[in-house]
Amino acid sequence: MTEYKNLEPSSDSKHNKEFSKNIIIAVLAVCLLLAVCYIVYTEEAYSKNSTEMQGNINDLERSREILKQELRIVRADFDEAKSKVTKKDAILDNQDELILKKQKEIQSILIKEGITSNELQQAKRLIISLQTDINYYKEEITRLKNENLILTNKNTELTTENTSLSDQKKVVESNLNQEKKNKQSLLDETNSTLSVSNYTIKGLIVRSSGREVETDKARRIDKVRVTFDLDKNLNAISDKKELYVTIYKPNGDIGKFKGANSGEITLRSGVKVNYSDRVGVNYNNMSGTRVSFDWVDYEFPKGEYKIDIYQNGYKVGQNVITLR
Repeated sequence: MTEYKNLEPSSDSKHNKEFSKNIIIAVLAVCLLLAVCYIVYTEEAYSKNSTEMQGNINDLERSREILKQELRIVRADFDEAKSKVTKKDAILDNQDELILKKQKEIQSILIKEGITSNELQQAKRLIISLQTDINYYKEEITRLKNENLILTNKNTELTTENTSLSDQKKVVESNLNQEKKNKQSLLDETNSTLSVSNYTIKGLIVRSSGREVETDKARRIDKVRVTFDLDKNLNAISDKKELYVTIYKPNGDIGKFKGANSGEITLRSGVKVNYSDRVGVNYNNMSGTRVSFDWVDYEFPKGEYKIDIYQNGYKVGQNVITLR
């Protein structure tokens, strides 16, 4: 009987083919899975980077707005300081120019598109420097004001140094024009004060006939005659003037006229003075006026008699007579 060989593939060969096929499919599946994972990772990374970039942009914009607000505050501080300046010097002029230049530099940085973190840091440093410059500017303003106040006070003292107005030290007002008017008014009033010349004091004996004889013997004297001229003064007004006369006896007591109107006055300096009599005089400012009056007392002790004359709050005359 003839034998035939089996033409069908063996089970081992078939199994190897299936295994290879499965390996290829597995490899392809792994590659596909890795590709999918890579795509997902890439998209997530891109999304994260985009979010971070947007966050950085938002942070930069917020920082820009904060710096803009700080710049507005510093500008307002500078504008307020400038409004208080009444007079500038070279230092203030230079500082003013420097501050304006620095403001423009900061503004040019803050309006840039796509501003960077380094530029924001630069703007921040410039704003801090600008505030320091403005503080120095304000200190210079204060210095100038103090110097101006000192000069004004000195001017006031020079204007009033020839008067005895020790109680009228005035604070310089901010309105200089009004202060000048006040000074001029005071000067006019002071210039209207009368002056005395040809001032004489005589002791007199009155004879029974009425004739008067001059003497310096205290025991024989009947009265003292005071005579002087009120000089012409075109700054004064021609009208009735009141003179206050104080007579000091040798013992320092205030002498009294017979029928005199005595009292007390306050001088421009604030000092209070007792007077012996008040004398009314019709004064002519063009020619001046001669004044004469007598002081009659019961007795005239020996010694020095001092007679002071006051007008318009000032002592305008003083003389003495010595009786033996």
